[in-house]
Amino acid sequence: MSSRSSCLLLSLICLATNMAQAAEEFDEFFEMELSELLQVTVTAPGKIAQTQTQSPSVVEIITREDIQAFGANSLLEVLDRATSINMLGSFFYPQNLAVIRGVQLTHSNNDVLILINGRPLRDSFTGGQNFALFTGFPLESVKQIEIIRGPGSPLYGTNAFVGVINITTDTDKMEPEFTATLGSYNSQRLTYQSGFNSGDWRTNLGMRLFKEDGWRFNAIDNSGNTGHFDTGENNHSLFVYSQSDLWKVNALYVKSEQDFWGSVSSWSGPEQDTRVVKSTKALLDIGRTFRLSEQQRWEANLGYTSSHFSHYNYDAKSENWLGELTHHYTLDDKSHWLTGFTGWHQDVKTLDGLRDAPIPAFSRNWWTVYSQYQSISNEFVNWTVGVQVNKIPKVSANFVPRGSINIRLNDNSGLKINYGEAFRAAYSVETSFNLIVCCDAQGNNRGGLRGNPALEPEEIATEEIQYSYQSDSTQLNITAFRSKLTNLIERERAADRVLDFVNRGELDVLGGELEGKYQLRDATRITFSYTYQENESDGVSNYTLMPNHMFKFGINHNFDEQIKLGIFNSYFSKFHDNSKRKSSTSQMNPEADAYNMMSAELRYKFKIGGREAQLSLYGYNLLDEAIFQPEIAGRNINTHPLRSGRAWYLTYRMSF
Repeated sequence: MSSRSSCLLLSLICLATNMAQAAEEFDEFFEMELSELLQVTVTAPGKIAQTQTQSPSVVEIITREDIQAFGANSLLEVLDRATSINMLGSFFYPQNLAVIRGVQLTHSNNDVLILINGRPLRDSFTGGQNFALFTGFPLESVKQIEIIRGPGSPLYGTNAFVGVINITTDTDKMEPEFTATLGSYNSQRLTYQSGFNSGDWRTNLGMRLFKEDGWRFNAIDNSGNTGHFDTGENNHSLFVYSQSDLWKVNALYVKSEQDFWGSVSSWSGPEQDTRVVKSTKALLDIGRTFRLSEQQRWEANLGYTSSHFSHYNYDAKSENWLGELTHHYTLDDKSHWLTGFTGWHQDVKTLDGLRDAPIPAFSRNWWTVYSQYQSISNEFVNWTVGVQVNKIPKVSANFVPRGSINIRLNDNSGLKINYGEAFRAAYSVETSFNLIVCCDAQGNNRGGLRGNPALEPEEIATEEIQYSYQSDSTQLNITAFRSKLTNLIERERAADRVLDFVNRGELDVLGGELEGKYQLRDATRITFSYTYQENESDGVSNYTLMPNHMFKFGINHNFDEQIKLGIFNSYFSKFHDNSKRKSSTSQMNPEADAYNMMSAELRYKFKIGGREAQLSLYGYNLLDEAIFQPEIAGRNINTHPLRSGRAWYLTYRMSF
């Protein structure tokens, strides 16, 4: 670890220590001491139930109570408040990116793995079309969200590159609940969630319908023409999670249609027909447990995921089949040994391409073997080691290790030291997508994309050290991290103007994170996080364009049993100028300046006919800031709008 990162860590630990020394839903949130919240179990870091402090990874837990404390319209808004995450989009995929620790090189979210109850949700085309999930998943069904910052490939394989987001749902919440929302931009939302038991089966069902006319924005093309666009959205989703003592079934269907503005390179007039991008994602995963003894069990999973994406240029459908067999062995509750095998089959088929150009079908199989050993035999020192081996056709085998040491310093504090590697395999859009746009007046190609079947996987190696402190009133984590990425997959313009996918260069990432919660008094709780991040590639600083600083702060207060108030603000420092990475970018639209995203929810709980009901008023972008982000894919325009202006939403919720 460099001297820079060591100094950063030491400073942050001192700050954390000084702060620590200085210092059924919403009600249960305040009744629980913060030390109790640390005992909430997570499953994603090690595929076993364990507490946050036992986990071998740097992990953040967002509970249902956290979500309800501050209000939210979507999963996107919840994740945007998490430590070291900012939610972005691009000209092509609106609201699609969960950027963790500033690592984002393209407009596809293929370096973050999304799990639904521990099962992966992938697509074979780009590896990261997630906007339908981020805006359409029924929040009311969420039990908690586990966010792993750092590599997760030793257990989960490709995509678990810079982070893993595991969305867990709740089969213990049985009462039916209906929610209706009306708001700005003609926003309308209906949700329903319920649970029921049948024998030893416990099932949770969630549904969501959402429609919004959208907000208007102005932007400028390369010729200086101003265009006016509306950004409407229409989505619906259905989720079912059912489990018994031996079986688990995950089923998800989510579809979103969103207006977007394309490349905005040439407009003929001020009033523009907004283009529509459509995305459908489906998941079906069935798991079976075979118990051999108190110490041993096998888990078998068969999963299917489908992604269908279309817009004015092309229509693409991808499918993933996954078979996984995992063996768990526990010895006297002092150690846990996990070994598994995964087989993959991926397809991309029936594509209509740009200007009727055909896009080649894509199909491949690969397999992985992984193993992880976790020792908890010592009261003061626990350690974890793991490895995964991957074999992808036409690519040399990947060897991905991890190691973690947890040190208990005293009853209130501990130290976690991690080293992990991860990989991201190229997807079909990068290996097989061949579209050449012809031609200009001189007969030259206008552009296009050309896949490269010889691409090697991107690789990352990450070092982390985390200090944690907890008491009845204070929870504090401080983390320093450093990552080195190699074999970056990026687009490079060839002599014939076509963009080739190539492996190039390296990326160095350095940063620190401070996060915590503080119980100010019985009815008031504060949550906060601060992230500093910087990166460099081939002498270019802040190569990924992401802000160096993020500060997020929330306060919620319980006035009485009926009235609750939560206020949250996220500050993002100035994005960096993409002309430093793409010299051809036109500086037409407003700069992507620093901004605050402030929201608040006032909630009133009452009863009607003995049934619990709630009425809430939620305000979004309360400061009414005009928020722009860089066009990270390096297209013709420097920036595009990211968030709407000030908006209000009124929600009625009834439990039966």
